[in-house]
Amino acid sequence: MENTVIAVAQLAIAIGELDANRKAAAAAVAEAAAAGARLVVLPELCDSGYVFGDDPDRASAEAGALASPADDSETLRQWQALAAEHQLVIVGGFCERGADGRLFNSAAVVDASGTRAVYRKAHLWDQEKLVFTPGDAPPPVVDTAIGRVAVMICYDLEFPEWVRLAALDGADLIAAPVNWPATAGAPKDGFPPDVLEALADAAANGVFVAVADRCRIERGVTWIGGSVIASPSGKPLAGPVLEDRAVVLTASCDLLRARDKSLGGDTDRLADRRPQLYARVAAQAQDERVAAATAHWAARFIANGTSYSDFQATMARITAWDDWCREWGRTAQYYERLAESADQAGRKATAGEAWRRAALCWHWGKFVFVDDLNQQRAAHDRTVACFRRGAATLSPPAEPVRVPYQGTSLAAYLRVPARQENQAKPAVVIMMPGLDSVKEELQATAEYMLGRGLAIIAVDGPGQGEAEYELPIEPAYEKVATAVADYLEGRDDIDPGRIGGFGVSLGGYYAARAAAFEPRIKAAVSLAGPFQWSLDWDILPPQTRATFQRRSGATSEAEARQKLAALTLEDAAARITRPLLVAVGGRDRLVPTSHAERLAREAPGAELFLIPDGSHGLTNHAFESRSTMADWLAAHL
Repeated sequence: MENTVIAVAQLAIAIGELDANRKAAAAAVAEAAAAGARLVVLPELCDSGYVFGDDPDRASAEAGALASPADDSETLRQWQALAAEHQLVIVGGFCERGADGRLFNSAAVVDASGTRAVYRKAHLWDQEKLVFTPGDAPPPVVDTAIGRVAVMICYDLEFPEWVRLAALDGADLIAAPVNWPATAGAPKDGFPPDVLEALADAAANGVFVAVADRCRIERGVTWIGGSVIASPSGKPLAGPVLEDRAVVLTASCDLLRARDKSLGGDTDRLADRRPQLYARVAAQAQDERVAAATAHWAARFIANGTSYSDFQATMARITAWDDWCREWGRTAQYYERLAESADQAGRKATAGEAWRRAALCWHWGKFVFVDDLNQQRAAHDRTVACFRRGAATLSPPAEPVRVPYQGTSLAAYLRVPARQENQAKPAVVIMMPGLDSVKEELQATAEYMLGRGLAIIAVDGPGQGEAEYELPIEPAYEKVATAVADYLEGRDDIDPGRIGGFGVSLGGYYAARAAAFEPRIKAAVSLAGPFQWSLDWDILPPQTRATFQRRSGATSEAEARQKLAALTLEDAAARITRPLLVAVGGRDRLVPTSHAERLAREAPGAELFLIPDGSHGLTNHAFESRSTMADWLAAHL
């Protein structure tokens, strides 16, 4: 292990050129071996290339054509032959097809005996999520002839906890195949942030870090070219290159140094840790659902009627997911007490507002909480009961109605603006909730439509709200739209000849289906709706997957995945000839923008409304988006 020569090969890679890329890797390995290298690190996806594009179907098809199983990979066979010829170890990235057909951004540790370990990138960067499934195994630490080698890929290096796992597992060296894209904000002097993070990883954990970047512009993307070998003190032993050129760097490394974690005197990087003091970090890591909720749900809750202070106070009491429903119930109970007091004092407006706030809090408690079904059902019942008590004080009032549907009925709220005696009856918008929203939550958006003279009817369809316990999710949601349109034809306070549709999230899919198959829908808005959500199953948050499984009636995750595949606009999009506004946020983490772009492209009547920094449902731009959508519906109805 003393003075082991480590090499990193910065390669000029061309997407789709498998043979040329393998030849470039072989030449680099031979050059490294001639310099005495015992381990060579090759770049990320160095056989296939990296930039597959932003269209998920084309990108997946292209990557799939270049991928191979780890146990039948021409790339890995070549590396084994090279490792045997030159008596060294190779770590490199390749495009892997799993046994079930899923694609992985992977790296392998290969020596003369064969493939020692395959690691699947756990933290996917940007549009990689359109193509690859994230790995869920920790970085492997492999005992090789030269020492203990850990492997991780590119973006993984930016997660200190992930790098620390490898150090705790005894890694002497972390081999990291990367593709670091250059950014406009990269510093002109000093090292780019990606390089600094690799050096910091080495210093913080007392390990060697060997990073192999790539070069050659690929479909307009340029690269840092920051290949580097760092010592356990965080100092570069070779590189970084920071130029767009192919190069092999080598450094002589005493890998035994990585096993001494002392910093001088009685100090030790790992032994001096006090994990008991990091319990909060550990708890968040164990229950990432709470952390995700804090990071992503505030805008939605506030845009739909919950105050920021209530969100903060409630979240402060929640340290584990098991607390979720109970603590939102505590906030709801506070408003129930206010409502009861106001009712007794005859303050009807105050009581109505308090009841509706209580309903929303109960709803937040139960909307994706499927871990304790008794607790969830109790919160649901309180959602319905509280909102019902506050519905009459809305302006205009929310009238509870029942829509006949397949031998049963669906609960809905109808709100009709007041009109003058000779004024025409208003057009009406059918409002369709998503996977976890309900008719009560949609009322904040309804205000924008009512303010423009439109009536609304918000309905809990199959798998939603009051129907979620009796009816599973219905892929052909046009059946619901037809039932609601039939019901509206019996009303004398709206114009059944001017019916529109609106849906958010999974409801955006429902609205598009309704526009395709129910001719009485004259115009519709699909907000943040999926085109074919099953393509994203593996990257959906665990709460979302569990909620879909429950509300679709699936008995297993595998069955839920199959059921989600039935929710597709593949055959419906071409039938949408009526006006359709496809609204989406460029930073939607639940339904990638590509879904909206595909719908807007394939539906003849569609136009795209994109807010580049918009979140899921555009709740971080609630005023702009809701005003635009309401104006559009008013103009088209």
